[in-house]
Amino acid sequence: MSLFKKRIYADWAATTPVHPRVLRAMKRARKAWANPSAIHAEGVEAKRALESARSKCARVIGAKPEEIYFTSGGTEANCTIIQGVLRTRLEKGIKDVHVVSSSIEHSSIIETLELFAEHGVKVTYVDPDKNGIVQADDVIKAITPATALVTVMYANNEIGTIQPVSKIGAGIRKIRAEKIGGSAGDAADFPVFHVDASQAPLWLSCDIEGLRADAMTIDAHKMQGPKGVGALVVRRRVSWEPLMIGGGQERGKRPTTESVELVSGFAEALAIAQEGRGPRAERAARTRDFFFDLISKEFPDVVVNGSREKRLPNNINISVPDLSDPELAVLFMDKEGIACSTKSSCLKGEEDSYVVKALGAADQAPAAASALGNAAWRAKNTLRFSFAPDASRRDVLIIAEALKKLRMLI
Repeated sequence: MSLFKKRIYADWAATTPVHPRVLRAMKRARKAWANPSAIHAEGVEAKRALESARSKCARVIGAKPEEIYFTSGGTEANCTIIQGVLRTRLEKGIKDVHVVSSSIEHSSIIETLELFAEHGVKVTYVDPDKNGIVQADDVIKAITPATALVTVMYANNEIGTIQPVSKIGAGIRKIRAEKIGGSAGDAADFPVFHVDASQAPLWLSCDIEGLRADAMTIDAHKMQGPKGVGALVVRRRVSWEPLMIGGGQERGKRPTTESVELVSGFAEALAIAQEGRGPRAERAARTRDFFFDLISKEFPDVVVNGSREKRLPNNINISVPDLSDPELAVLFMDKEGIACSTKSSCLKGEEDSYVVKALGAADQAPAAASALGNAAWRAKNTLRFSFAPDASRRDVLIIAEALKKLRMLI
């Protein structure tokens, strides 16, 4: 039994509770229960509700309604844009195809790229610096004439670091402009720049033009929306093949009958997330910084993974020395009434965090290792706390007390 009357849910990076306004929007949408592809009155009503939700999303992120394709979530959207862009090149008979990404992307990006690499696509992974930030110049320098796709996440799902995606996008646009000046033909459309923004909407602006992105992934359940629905936003100028075939839904790009209820929940969640992100982020950042200060004071040997400033306002990722079994530590915290995690929930079966391990890849100097701790042990000993927007200092103090108890047991 929990030692506290009220549990502390500090795993918002894994999933979030559905917002009451989202639940109400979904309840209203149940009236439009018919198949949106049908031409009878009920189908037309469902189609109208579907397109209304699509237009709402477009207004929020500065896109055109026809640029939004609803999916089952962020993983499907990531897989779709990667294979869609690469197949466009490969099916034209172009053998020299290259992708630039980072070594700290979500597993749905990395595993999809590994699959294409097995079939001859060259992939360059750019490592972050010791603070978990991928440098825009490093990404741009990795681009070659054969680069078809650049995919870099907006905010990391494990350590919360915010990547300079708008700088990367601006650099890619400059490269494309130079191609056009040189009469490069359809090659001037490449490389396509994709941003996985799944972790971002509650905290950061997701205006697609502001990010200088050609494609963007958004996932409903990371922003207080329902599970099972996400969106892939793709600008009209991008050429890409569908992941699936067998129907004309989503303009032939994602064939399956759309759920008006889920899509309506997605649209409402996105609107709520973006409209209130400023005050929400400021409030969460104050709690996060209080946590960091307390960690420094009470646990000087604990290492904070990633930049303390350029990170999501609710993310705290730490490595605890001598934490031989992080999953047992998570279970201990759970018994203490605290829900947290170790690494990404999508990495079942992996012993350590490849994201934290990558923090030691860019700078192997002994001084850096001494100051920040060895990346190898840090990757095995991680705990991630991702707070609710209304988390309090009392929550932080309770977590600190639980950490003290945990340290006494290891």
